[in-house]
Amino acid sequence: MGIDETLEEYETYLDLEGKSPNTIRMYSYYVRRYLEWGGKLNARSALRFLARLRREGYSNRSLNLVVQALRSYFRFEGHEDEAEKLKPPKVPRSLPKALTKEEVRRLLSVIPPTKKRDRLILLLLYGTGLRVSELCSLKRSDVDFERSLIVVRGGKGAKDRMIPVPGFLMEEIKSYLETRSDPSEYLIVEDRRERKDRLSTKTVWYLLKRYGEKAGVKVTPHTLRHSFATHMLENGVDIRAIQELLGHSNLSTTQIYTKVTVEHLRKAQEKARLMEGLIE
Repeated sequence: MGIDETLEEYETYLDLEGKSPNTIRMYSYYVRRYLEWGGKLNARSALRFLARLRREGYSNRSLNLVVQALRSYFRFEGHEDEAEKLKPPKVPRSLPKALTKEEVRRLLSVIPPTKKRDRLILLLLYGTGLRVSELCSLKRSDVDFERSLIVVRGGKGAKDRMIPVPGFLMEEIKSYLETRSDPSEYLIVEDRRERKDRLSTKTVWYLLKRYGEKAGVKVTPHTLRHSFATHMLENGVDIRAIQELLGHSNLSTTQIYTKVTVEHLRKAQEKARLMEGLIE
């Protein structure tokens, strides 16, 4: 069987496992590189391939992704033992950067009132903690106006989840939809007169970069998701509820936000300088 046929079957396997299109694309790319390099179905061969990538300048974070792809491919081929032998390099876990509420306000303030779509994009990312891929995949039918809910279908890990939406945000959704006359099934579309296609992640990144520059705020879709989780935790929301809202399968993934909050509290405490002058 040739490489193309093997990868086609492997991609079907990943799809059935519930991997996202982006993960399938990345895993398939690295496995293709490995096979074209002449990689064998064993951990020793994979380690030699990783050493080559290291010489090419790959970081530990990038190598970690390659390892995940190769381990997945070994399992697909029935070589579970070899997959277990292949260990990912340690990647230092950096705390996500959350915006302040004032920075979120500044971002909103630079979006013209006529740009209802752009305003809605920012509000949904910050107000619901959606991943950018989930935002772009939302359909009109995923919005339950009666119960003020958004249903995220087939999120990461192919799991559906429901996210409560505040009343004012539901009104923003309605207001945006009233500006639309196209038949597209998607909740948010590209803002082009000749075509109303599904919103692309590239467009979202571009818009946030543009508005961020105007507001003097560094922002990405992930920054808004981090900010949603951090601000929820700071306001006393239970971490397990945040886990459900974010669609994390493991609580340990969500717990990184507790570290963010501790840092936030530490800075506040240092700013207050309560202990100054008390002790000689």
